[in-house]
Amino acid sequence: MKLQTLDGAETTLHQAVAGRVTLLTLWATWCDACRDELQPLARLAERSSAVGAQVLAIDVGESPARVAAFVRAHKLGYPQLLDPRFQLSDALGSRRVPTTLVIDAGGNILYRGGALDGAALAAFRGAIGQARTAER
Repeated sequence: MKLQTLDGAETTLHQAVAGRVTLLTLWATWCDACRDELQPLARLAERSSAVGAQVLAIDVGESPARVAAFVRAHKLGYPQLLDPRFQLSDALGSRRVPTTLVIDAGGNILYRGGALDGAALAAFRGAIGQARTAER
C-alpha cells in the first residue's frame, strides 16, 4: 500500500522503516491529543536518531496541503507521511488517533497503543536495545 510524502512522492511503510527501529504515530491535525505529543515526539526523534532509530508520523485522512501547512507552522522536523484514504490505518485495524506503534528493525510490530505513554517508550527503548545487541 502506498503512502505519500509531503512533497507528493509515493513510498511504502516498508521503505519508510528501512530496517530501523521505529516509533510510529498515526495522527491528524484536528486531534488535540496528537497536538500534545508534537514536542515530546520531536525530542524523542532527536535522541533516537543518534542510535539509528526513528520517529515516523503518518497523518490519516487529511489533504496533503493541510498537513504540509501544519507541519511547517509547527516546525516538525521528524519524517511525516500521509495516509489520506486510511489504507494503512485500515490495514492496521485502527482509525483512532493518536495510535502509537513500535516496529523493530525486522518490520515486526512489537507494541500497539493509543497516545504516547510510558509503555510505548519502554517498548521503543527495548527494541533499540535489542537492535544494538544484535549488531554486536
